[in-house]
Amino acid sequence: MEQHWIKLSYERNTYLIDLNRISSFVFANNGRLIFWLPDGKVRMIIHPKTNPEAYQQILDYVEKTAGKLISSTVKAQTKT
Repeated sequence: MEQHWIKLSYERNTYLIDLNRISSFVFANNGRLIFWLPDGKVRMIIHPKTNPEAYQQILDYVEKTAGKLISSTVKAQTKT
């Protein structure tokens, strides 16, 4: 399986994350994207306004992997 690494600054730390190792992603109604690192100890909450580059990279990865457009659903939820 191809690796898909991103570099992410989060709470004063820099993480290099292989998105293929993340078991699930949550798209909250408030526009946040949530996932846990593989060890299950660190929860990442990414907001499109505070970390737009990482948010878009993760969104693109999930859409490519799932084979479905999620961005239109997420945008519709954040407008309500």
